[in-house]
Amino acid sequence: MRFFEFNSIKPTGPLSPEQARIKSLKDQAKRAQAAVKAERARQKIQAGQRELTKVESTKKMTSNSFKAQYKMNNPYSSWMTAGTYRNFNDALAAALRKKKAGAIVVRVEDGAKMVIYSS
Repeated sequence: MRFFEFNSIKPTGPLSPEQARIKSLKDQAKRAQAAVKAERARQKIQAGQRELTKVESTKKMTSNSFKAQYKMNNPYSSWMTAGTYRNFNDALAAALRKKKAGAIVVRVEDGAKMVIYSS
């Protein structure tokens, strides 16, 4: 700012008690509005976090199980389940045991029914 711009600012005197009360009520209303806005934002974030946790837990539950399946007689028969396992290695071992026992085709699929291994 330039020096002459300081001259245009005039000092104000103290507020009267009535004016001070009105000013404090206005300030209090502004703080309350800001608090309401912040609380809404906090609740929105919390709801989003709950939804994300719900989706992630659903995803974990579906991908935590693996099925070992096989077809014994011919490729046109339905899939038979050798078992459901908590990890991929156990399901793969069961599928390979069935293959060794004479199954024509074996596969491992996860909880979302995606084929992970096929032979």
